[in-house]
Amino acid sequence: MSVPAPAQQHQQQRAAQAAATATAVRAVWNSTDPDDMERSWLARAPVAAEMIRRGQLSAASTAESWLDAEVGPGAGRLDPQAAVAATGDLVPQLLYPLLIAWNRISRGMSIAVSMLSGAAFLEMATRSLVADAGRIADMAGMIARPQVVSYVRVVELPACARCILLAGREYPFSEGFLRHPNCDCTMAPKRPGDGWTPQLPEDVYAQMTPAEQRRAFGEAGVQAIDAGADIAQVVNARRGMTTVTRYGRQVQATREGTTRRGFYGSRAAQFQKVPGATYSRAKTPRLMPEEIARLTKGDREHAIRLLKKYGYIA
Repeated sequence: MSVPAPAQQHQQQRAAQAAATATAVRAVWNSTDPDDMERSWLARAPVAAEMIRRGQLSAASTAESWLDAEVGPGAGRLDPQAAVAATGDLVPQLLYPLLIAWNRISRGMSIAVSMLSGAAFLEMATRSLVADAGRIADMAGMIARPQVVSYVRVVELPACARCILLAGREYPFSEGFLRHPNCDCTMAPKRPGDGWTPQLPEDVYAQMTPAEQRRAFGEAGVQAIDAGADIAQVVNARRGMTTVTRYGRQVQATREGTTRRGFYGSRAAQFQKVPGATYSRAKTPRLMPEEIARLTKGDREHAIRLLKKYGYIA
């Protein structure tokens, strides 16, 4: 059998939530006065921010009930707000569409076309932010359930070539979830003895229409695959998917929620002043769930303790 139906439904619901939120936020941008773009958008941006946060919270809130039904309760209840906070500050994401529009106008493009460019970025950013909040909640919830030993990537069409190549791959929790802007892939929990088998890239490719194949792989790529080339030889799966280096080593961490009022910051013992700012942040980084799993090297009890320390479960 393929990936369980609930996991596919979970992915579809998440994608629908991200798309609906993006559509609503784009409508707010589209109501901006093109003759007074800065003042008009800055007045509307808080509305867009509230829409994004509601979409993120809705996405993150489904993780606990889904995992309870799939694999049973975990060692503590997931805090959806912590997953939302871990996605980052919305201010840059909401200012960037305005900067894009100004840049296009300065290069001689029409106001209408320039605003379309800003709208495209805002829609992409919104979808990504909502999807990330859900994935962070999923990861934390799976780590908090000792009966889950790994996760499998769930890909739903339409999808890009990078995601298709990763379809069905099984990962330990210590390996972070590879994603790119607009990625709406999710994950399915795997327990010892689970008999289902995931959909592989070849399975996903076979389900695609010719138009979808060309869109994902390009004309030459489709010809090569149809001629027998391995999909992995056609696609560089990691292009555009990056990690961050902190403190001299690569970790999956976030600065969000690390002030004294933040989810992690309220638990931290030591703070340091942020140059040029009026607030302080916790000295140690707030680790992401997958980084917690990597560092604890299979010690589930220790991982759960860190999930609680960093505010992902209560």
